[in-house]
Amino acid sequence: MMGSLSTLEILEAEREIRQTYFRFFQLADRGDYARLGVECFAADADIEYTIMPGPPQRFAGRDAFTSFMLAGTGPAVEGGPAVAHVAGMSSISWDGELPHLSGYATVWHWAATRTPGGFHRPADWTTIGRVEDDYALIDGRWLITRRRVSPAAGLVATGTAPGFGRPTPS
Repeated sequence: MMGSLSTLEILEAEREIRQTYFRFFQLADRGDYARLGVECFAADADIEYTIMPGPPQRFAGRDAFTSFMLAGTGPAVEGGPAVAHVAGMSSISWDGELPHLSGYATVWHWAATRTPGGFHRPADWTTIGRVEDDYALIDGRWLITRRRVSPAAGLVATGTAPGFGRPTPS
């Protein structure tokens, strides 16, 4: 099933794969997209998101994904836009020596985290995504070679679709 990998090697690989999976969310939540690309994706990664409104977002390689993410950011602003990923269930299966991770992530999105008066405000919208990742061992690190993110069921779990916001008291 797993070719020449021993049970211990499989356990070590799965631990490292999960670390890469969770690292992606940590770096995304901090807006550290330059590191996210290098630390989580293979250079030639095939990445596709169909969870956002509009056409699928496809990226040929980590540099294309990183450039897209960096283009959508501005200088850090206290109380500005933010996301928070909460990883749910995940499992890893193997096809020979190639692992595949299937998992869920709940993502909270804020257009602004604070009101004009400085108070915390609720998220504008939340989605639950299904994540399908393929991994490969590259230069001693398990990196994502293929990622597909799609809605688990429906598009927006709560709140309003992006761009509409939610009124909150000042």
